[in-house]
This record gives sequence, C-alpha cells and structure tokens, in this order.
Amino acid sequence: MPAMAAMVLTTLGGFKNVKKSLLPAVGTEITVTLKGGANAGTFTDTSAEPTCSMGLTGPKSFGNQYSVGNKKDNEFSSLQLIVDDYQAAKSGTDKFYVKVAFGKRLMGNAYIINNSDNSLTGKKEGSGKLTITESLKGKKAHIEGRTAAGVEISCDLTCYSVITNH
Repeated sequence: MPAMAAMVLTTLGGFKNVKKSLLPAVGTEITVTLKGGANAGTFTDTSAEPTCSMGLTGPKSFGNQYSVGNKKDNEFSSLQLIVDDYQAAKSGTDKFYVKVAFGKRLMGNAYIINNSDNSLTGKKEGSGKLTITESLKGKKAHIEGRTAAGVEISCDLTCYSVITNH
C-alpha cells in the first residue's frame, strides 16, 4: 500500500469508534466567484468529509482535494489547491496552485492559477495571492487572482477538519 494511502487510512481510521454526532457536520466549505469565462458566477459547496490537508504534497504544504462526480457542464465540481509553504501563506503568498473545475472530471472547463514550485503542479500560469488565517473553528484560505486567459478567481476555502501526515 502506498505510504500516502496508508497515512490517510490511519488518520481517518481514528474516527471509527467516535460517535457521528461528535464529528463536525461539515469538513470543508467552499465559495468560488469567477468573473469572465464560460462559468462566470458564484458557486458554493460543502463536504462532510475533510478535503484539506497539511504536509501531503511537501513538508511545509497545505492543500485541498475536493472533487464531485456526475456534474453537468455548468456545475462546479472540483477545487484543487497546493500551497507550497503554509507558514509563509499566513502573510500572503503567490506560491500556490489552484484549479477550479466544472462538469465531468478531467473533461469540463478548468480555471488555473499556478505559481507553485511544487513539481506536481506543472507549468506556471496566471497570477494571484493566497492568504491563510486560523481560528478556533479551523483554517481559511482566501485566494484572489487571474488566470492566463484573464478570468478573475476569488475563492474562500474553510477547513474545519484537516488531514495531516503526522
């Protein structure tokens, strides 16, 4: 079993004997606004399961892996995020990758900003700033940026539960 899969199973396995009423009702909340492009508008979604992570894509990283299947072409279906350095992001950083996608996985429209140095993210494109804040309720990533095609992205990702590799 790959180390990452074992870590995720170990982390989530700890919840086996916990009553569901003790777990947060929502693991993640997402609000995305696009100005321009075929999918312009504001979209919100939640996940009962945690979609946020720390340390899974690099020792200092923070990320999100949210994807939902069976969506129509105009429906928000995925938010992928890799932040190179979590601590640096508390002061604001441009070292991140975000992909906002619509419709069927890997087939629908995608809006990408990538200035990450992480080898998983591919070519650099677009520009933006990401800032992370913390509270007793969780972690919040706020993104403002523009894709290479000029589509403006504003995103708030609130993580009430975070998977870690510790």
